[in-house]
Amino acid sequence: MGGSIPPQAAMKTIYDRLNPDILASINNDEQIYPYTTKALKIKLKASIDWDQLSVSDIKSIITHSHIKIIEVNTLDFMWGDKFLTNE
Repeated sequence: MGGSIPPQAAMKTIYDRLNPDILASINNDEQIYPYTTKALKIKLKASIDWDQLSVSDIKSIITHSHIKIIEVNTLDFMWGDKFLTNE
Protein backbone atom coordinates (compact mmCIF):
# COMPACT_ATOMS: atom_id res chain seq x y z
CA MET A 1 0.00 0.00 0.00
CA GLY A 2 2.95 2.33 0.38
CA GLY A 3 2.98 3.49 -3.25
CA SER A 4 -0.72 4.20 -3.64
CA ILE A 5 -1.92 7.67 -4.51
CA PRO A 6 -4.59 9.15 -2.25
CA PRO A 7 -7.92 9.47 -4.15
CA GLN A 8 -7.96 13.25 -3.65
CA ALA A 9 -4.57 13.63 -5.38
CA ALA A 10 -5.68 11.58 -8.40
CA MET A 11 -8.87 13.60 -8.99
CA LYS A 12 -8.69 16.61 -11.24
CA THR A 13 -10.74 19.70 -10.55
CA ILE A 14 -13.02 21.35 -13.06
CA TYR A 15 -10.31 24.01 -13.42
CA ASP A 16 -7.76 21.31 -14.34
CA ARG A 17 -10.14 19.79 -16.88
CA LEU A 18 -11.12 23.02 -18.66
CA ASN A 19 -10.62 23.14 -22.39
CA PRO A 20 -7.34 25.09 -22.94
CA ASP A 21 -9.09 27.73 -25.07
CA ILE A 22 -11.72 28.29 -22.37
CA LEU A 23 -9.04 28.58 -19.68
CA ALA A 24 -7.03 31.02 -21.80
CA SER A 25 -10.13 33.17 -22.31
CA ILE A 26 -10.85 33.22 -18.56
CA ASN A 27 -7.22 34.14 -17.84
CA ASN A 28 -7.30 36.92 -20.46
CA ASP A 29 -10.40 38.40 -18.82
CA GLU A 30 -8.67 38.51 -15.44
CA GLN A 31 -7.10 41.92 -16.11
CA ILE A 32 -10.41 43.43 -17.20
CA TYR A 33 -12.71 41.67 -14.71
CA PRO A 34 -10.50 40.72 -11.74
CA TYR A 35 -13.27 40.12 -9.21
CA THR A 36 -15.50 37.83 -11.29
CA THR A 37 -12.64 35.84 -12.82
CA LYS A 38 -10.99 35.33 -9.42
CA ALA A 39 -14.29 34.16 -7.90
CA LEU A 40 -14.85 31.82 -10.85
CA LYS A 41 -11.35 30.33 -10.60
CA ILE A 42 -11.79 29.69 -6.87
CA LYS A 43 -15.05 27.86 -7.54
CA LEU A 44 -13.59 25.83 -10.43
CA LYS A 45 -10.54 24.83 -8.37
CA ALA A 46 -12.83 23.71 -5.52
CA SER A 47 -15.12 21.61 -7.73
CA ILE A 48 -14.49 18.06 -8.90
CA ASP A 49 -17.77 17.43 -10.74
CA TRP A 50 -19.66 19.70 -13.13
CA ASP A 51 -22.82 19.23 -11.08
CA GLN A 52 -21.16 21.03 -8.17
CA LEU A 53 -21.40 24.25 -10.16
CA SER A 54 -24.39 26.54 -9.84
CA VAL A 55 -26.26 27.99 -12.80
CA SER A 56 -24.53 31.27 -11.99
CA ASP A 57 -21.10 29.57 -12.13
CA ILE A 58 -21.89 28.06 -15.54
CA LYS A 59 -23.17 31.42 -16.75
CA SER A 60 -19.86 32.94 -15.66
CA ILE A 61 -17.92 30.28 -17.58
CA ILE A 62 -19.98 31.04 -20.69
CA THR A 63 -19.47 34.80 -20.23
CA HIS A 64 -15.71 34.57 -19.77
CA SER A 65 -15.28 32.01 -22.54
CA HIS A 66 -16.89 34.45 -24.97
CA ILE A 67 -18.98 31.67 -26.49
CA LYS A 68 -22.34 32.86 -27.75
CA ILE A 69 -25.14 31.46 -25.60
CA ILE A 70 -26.88 30.22 -28.74
CA GLU A 71 -23.86 27.93 -29.33
CA VAL A 72 -24.34 26.26 -25.93
CA ASN A 73 -26.65 23.26 -26.10
CA THR A 74 -28.38 21.38 -23.31
CA LEU A 75 -25.58 18.79 -22.97
CA ASP A 76 -22.97 21.55 -22.71
CA PHE A 77 -24.95 23.21 -19.96
CA MET A 78 -25.78 20.02 -18.05
CA TRP A 79 -22.50 18.12 -18.41
CA GLY A 80 -19.91 20.70 -19.53
CA ASP A 81 -19.19 18.94 -22.85
CA LYS A 82 -18.12 22.10 -24.68
CA PHE A 83 -16.04 23.37 -21.78
CA LEU A 84 -14.14 20.33 -20.52
CA THR A 85 -11.47 18.11 -22.00
CA ASN A 86 -12.14 14.40 -22.29
CA GLU A 87 -9.72 13.44 -19.53
